[in-house]
Amino acid sequence: MKRTYHASKNVSEEMAQKVEKELKLGYINLEDGCFEQAKMNFMLALEWDKDCADAYWGLMLEKFQLTNEDELFTNPVAYKSAIFLPECEKALALADKNTLNSFKSMLDKIYQINEGDKY
Repeated sequence: MKRTYHASKNVSEEMAQKVEKELKLGYINLEDGCFEQAKMNFMLALEWDKDCADAYWGLMLEKFQLTNEDELFTNPVAYKSAIFLPECEKALALADKNTLNSFKSMLDKIYQINEGDKY
């Protein structure tokens, strides 16, 4: 899934650029399977912007060792617990409207596949 990554509105323009650079590096490292490095990128982004929803979402993907968001759908049974991870909860709580809709859309697909399961 191709999308842009953003810092929260709570940081300066200069800091937002640093955060967005770390987010991009983090997602590139996920794609390359460099999970520990991706985690460090996301943690650095959060050090600069504690309200960065995209960094929390990236940490959730890293926790599952996923190289991209589309992998959430390759084994939806394994990832149906994503909503209960603290990283996912923070991402949903902090996301702006557009990002929140994107996150919820992905999670809804997982739930539809697992329809009938008790959560």
